[in-house]
Amino acid sequence: MRPFTFSFLLLPLLGWCQSPAKALLWKIEGHGLLKPSYVVGTVHSSDARAFRQVPQLLGVLKGQDVLAGEMDLSAGPATSHTMVDDLMMPTGKELGDFYTPKELRRVHAALGKEMGPMAMMADRMKPFFLMAFLTKSTMQADSSMVLDQYLQAKAKEMGKRVMGLETMEEQLAAVDGMPLQDQADMLYQMVRSGSGTKMMGRFLDAYAEQDLGRLAKMVDKGDMPDLMGKLLLKDRNAVMAHRMDSLMQGGHTFLFAIGAAHLPSNDGVLDLLQDKGYVVEAVDVRTGRQ
Repeated sequence: MRPFTFSFLLLPLLGWCQSPAKALLWKIEGHGLLKPSYVVGTVHSSDARAFRQVPQLLGVLKGQDVLAGEMDLSAGPATSHTMVDDLMMPTGKELGDFYTPKELRRVHAALGKEMGPMAMMADRMKPFFLMAFLTKSTMQADSSMVLDQYLQAKAKEMGKRVMGLETMEEQLAAVDGMPLQDQADMLYQMVRSGSGTKMMGRFLDAYAEQDLGRLAKMVDKGDMPDLMGKLLLKDRNAVMAHRMDSLMQGGHTFLFAIGAAHLPSNDGVLDLLQDKGYVVEAVDVRTGRQ
């Protein structure tokens, strides 16, 4: 099992408050920096549409000292019993506690179709992670790696340092802060809508065109509890922006590769960096122009 990151799951669920510039890559300057760093919005997907800007991104990476993702995915699979335990609900809890018998049958049918042998564990897994499995199943596997992992592997090949802005424990703690009933309700809505594949296709088309504004309009139709948005996005944005600031002030240059959902909105990483005194400008990776 690979280290889990939220990028691919957050994007179809979270609403954004404004329409940002049509760009995935942003230059970070000012606030005493001698050389610029960059931040790029990624999607945790192996679909070819997620990789269209990779050649240009690798060109940017060559000029930076460090690649920093949400987590360091370059160490290889995480298979510890501790991580598996973190995916499971507390003792005595199972999916049937949150659904009517009819709803449970519908959820079981969807999970059995997409999860294969892993479906045997589904009744005991936290609903958030079941949503993750279902979301990933709607994406094409055009690459053996998801985009975030691929960029980190290429950074290693270039002799760059690779690091994470968060730890596995921090990400899992964010999930644990969400009531299980809220997670179960969102899982059922995902199963009931049955539109995951079509929605993800439209999303990845917009991502490939670097159209964060279009993505904002698409995902704004989503709905999620306020607490979940706070734990998974707002709170994590603040932590990541703080750590990005501290790292850049250390004198090295960075390409930060984090989920695109973390970039826009008043509480997004881009605005938070500007609040700290940085100049943040969009860069079109297709032309290299700001």
